[in-house]
Amino acid sequence: KVRWCSSMIVTMVGTGPDSFDRLVRPLDELAGKYDWDVFIQLGHTRYEPVNCRFERFIERDTLLRMVESAELVISQGGYGGIRDALLFDKPIVAVPRYPGLHEAPDHQDEMVRAMEQQGYLVGVYDIDNLEAVIATARSFVPAPRQTSRIPEMLNYYLAAGQDNKSG
Repeated sequence: KVRWCSSMIVTMVGTGPDSFDRLVRPLDELAGKYDWDVFIQLGHTRYEPVNCRFERFIERDTLLRMVESAELVISQGGYGGIRDALLFDKPIVAVPRYPGLHEAPDHQDEMVRAMEQQGYLVGVYDIDNLEAVIATARSFVPAPRQTSRIPEMLNYYLAAGQDNKSG
């Protein structure tokens, strides 16, 4: 049974087939260095944390309860994790996966940058900046959501990705 608390950092790397060691390993090191309470939904990531609690896959209802009570959410740059964190107006750190690093089939940085420009999250484009971005994000207050605007942005992003694949 997974436990959680309000000072916890919940991290979601998704359920796709690609590993995300580039995020999980440095986050695990930071959790050990600062004694942070971190839970990671690990998915298919090869590296197994030693300083963070983790489950490879977790029921969505349980994960949403954890996100709701978390201090901070760290998510891969995909739609699902960002959407789930936005439901609860949590400070979000988004780390895009990159196709060139064999982390994802699409360019997540485009969506992360667009969402960051709107004030919904803080992006990490160089993993060496993870510690500094987490420190900043702890006091980050996301822009108020306009329920119609986020789906519009995500639909635009997804449609643009489909156009790039077919063209």
